[in-house]
Order: sequence, then C-alpha cells, then structure tokens
Amino acid sequence: MTATLHRRDPRFGWMLLFSILIHLTCYLILVKYQLYSFQHAEGPVYYVDVVSLPVANPQAGSPSQPGGAPTPAKREEMALPARSPQQPIAKPKTPQREKSPSSAETSRQFEERLAKIEQQVGAKREAAAIEALRAKVAGRGGEAQLGVPGGKGTEAGSDYAGYIRSRLTDAFRTTIAFQTKSPEVMVRLTIDRSGKVAGIRLERSTGDRIFEDAVLNAIAKAEQTFVPPPGGKRFEYSYRFAPEGVSKK
Repeated sequence: MTATLHRRDPRFGWMLLFSILIHLTCYLILVKYQLYSFQHAEGPVYYVDVVSLPVANPQAGSPSQPGGAPTPAKREEMALPARSPQQPIAKPKTPQREKSPSSAETSRQFEERLAKIEQQVGAKREAAAIEALRAKVAGRGGEAQLGVPGGKGTEAGSDYAGYIRSRLTDAFRTTIAFQTKSPEVMVRLTIDRSGKVAGIRLERSTGDRIFEDAVLNAIAKAEQTFVPPPGGKRFEYSYRFAPEGVSKK
C-alpha cells in the first residue's frame, strides 16, 4: 500500500490575500468617484400661465373683484391708405426722323442714272434709224454706195456682209440648238440681186445634225429681212456659226 504525502504551500495563501486586497481597493476607488453611476442632472422646470400674459393696453380692475367682469378690449381695425386718383400715362412721342442727306443723295444718283439710261435708249434709236435709212438707200441703188471708210469704191459689198451677219445673228438666237459640246458650221451664202438666198454651201461642220438644222432655220428666217445687195450684183460670203454667235470668215 502506497501512502500519498500532501504538502501545503504557504505562498498560495499570501497570494490569495493580496489579490483580494487589490480588488477591494479598486472597488472602493470606483465607488468613490462614481464611475459606475451616470446620474442625469435635471434642470429647473418653468411653468407659464397663458391667461395672465402681459398685454399692450391692460384694462383697469381685476377679474377677482366681485361683480367686476372683465371688459372686452376693442379691436382696432387698421385703416387702409386712400387710393390716389390714377393719372393717365402720357405716351412718349415718337420723334419724326428727318431725311438724311444720304437719302437725298441717293435719289439724285437715281435720277442721274435714269437720265443716262434715257440717253442710251435714244442713241440706240438713232442708230436703228440710221441703219434703216442706209438699207433704204441700198435698196434703191442710189448714187451713194456703202463702203468702208477710206475705200476707193470697189469695196461696196463689205458693209453688206456685216448687215447680213447681223440679220443672221438675230435669227440664230431664236433657233439655236445643239447636242455636242462645241458644234461649229461654216456656210457660204449666195444672195441674188433681189435679196433672196440663191445658194447655201456647207463648207465645214462638226457633224451635229441638230446644230446644222438650227443654222438652216436661222438662214431661212433671216432671209425674210434681207435687202438687195448694193449695185444690183450677186453677193457671196462665208459665215461661221457657233454657240456663241455668228461671225464672218
């Protein structure tokens, strides 16, 4: 049989006692400074009697006296300000614009331009009258024959060629038509003594048939206005037709 020997350690008792003292000390400190209790400090409470509030104009007497009923205060109505009579608002007068010198100058320029146009129209009418007079003289075969300035009298048909070109140009403006880019036709005309077209010879063409028909139609239309060649002789001349007009060879 084995016997067990139990020993007591005196240090354990001292440590337990020391721990109890420390815990007790901490507890007393906490209680002293009231760390565990958070007390809420309530402020003072004020009560206001709404009935006994001060007024701007207090009445004499007290409601506590016998037979002294409080006299109701009279309400003062606020008077509205009187309306002032409305005065009619005067409309601002629109200032009349004076005619500036620029407008007067513009009207004067317009009058000057109109006068120039009238002069140009008059000059054109005079030129047309002179041309008609020359045509009559050429038709009669009178003494004065048309010719170039400074000529010797053998160039009688030179101005007549220009006259025929002007007639062809006026007629060609009403018949021109083409389908290619740059059509061109060179025609040699023969005009007899009476002013009629006796022959048409196609000297050169770009092959545009529509343009060629337009040239022939222009010649036929212009023939109605031809006058007889000067001197009673046959007239032959070549003319070039293009989209920009008729020109002499």
